[in-house]
Amino acid sequence: METPRPPTGCVVVGVDAAQPTDRALDWAADQAALEDRHLLLVHGTGTPLTVGTSWSGVGGPDPSQMFSDLHSAGRALLARATTRVVTRHPELVVHQSVRTVDPCRALLDASADAALLVVGSRGRGHVLSLVLGSVSEEVADRASCPAVVIRPQHSYEARRGVLVGTDGTAESQPVLRFAYRYARLHGLPLTVMYSAWDGEDATSQHVVPDEEPSFDWARARLAASVADLAAQHLDVSTTLVIGRGTPAGCLLTVADSMDLVVVGHHERGLFGSFAHDSVAVSVLEHASVAIAVVPVAADALVAAR
Repeated sequence: METPRPPTGCVVVGVDAAQPTDRALDWAADQAALEDRHLLLVHGTGTPLTVGTSWSGVGGPDPSQMFSDLHSAGRALLARATTRVVTRHPELVVHQSVRTVDPCRALLDASADAALLVVGSRGRGHVLSLVLGSVSEEVADRASCPAVVIRPQHSYEARRGVLVGTDGTAESQPVLRFAYRYARLHGLPLTVMYSAWDGEDATSQHVVPDEEPSFDWARARLAASVADLAAQHLDVSTTLVIGRGTPAGCLLTVADSMDLVVVGHHERGLFGSFAHDSVAVSVLEHASVAIAVVPVAADALVAAR
């Protein structure tokens, strides 16, 4: 049954019959159960016009009937998704929301009051898909809360934990905080990477050996940036590494061996933010594992929910 006004702080997941959303649904349900949060299933039906049907002309289809049919199909889809969720987590409180808007709009609206937004993906993305309306990339770009994109390749096999990138500044703190919290909740080790690039040989992206002294300055900056959070999360096994190369390139050298990769992006308004956030774009396009995109401004929201 649909929930008129779901509570604040839900884990929200997009459900779409045309997309491989089962993995995203399972991931979101597991996370909601772990955090003792409610789960909100969201389906955007689109409108008869956006799904390719026109009612113009005398004797054409009845608009109200088409809206009703779309809504009924959405309710049936979420009913099946709910059955899957409660079979997996019988104790979980599940809410449903069917909106007669495009899926991206439905998810972005839900993100305003959410603790976390989860979406599925067709595969490794392509930047042009933003122009064509790819839901996962656009939602990750514009969501008001942290968004996790689940790849079709996602599996529950044991990997090497959580990877997060930092630039060593205060702007990275929301991203680091999300990564530490996720690692603690899941009992996973955390790898924090700071990338140092001298502008030479951009094709050579690699992790700097611990014994290389020329990067001691970077190690000091990295250690200082995580000192407070590390002290607050003594139960999280943390490894600090320095990458030589571009931030995205360095993260991608180890990303596919991780359970989750956490990146941040700046909120610069409705359009164009990902054009500047090349790290988030590159990781979303090329990594095959789950990716968490944390808006810098979302830190206060996460802390409050």
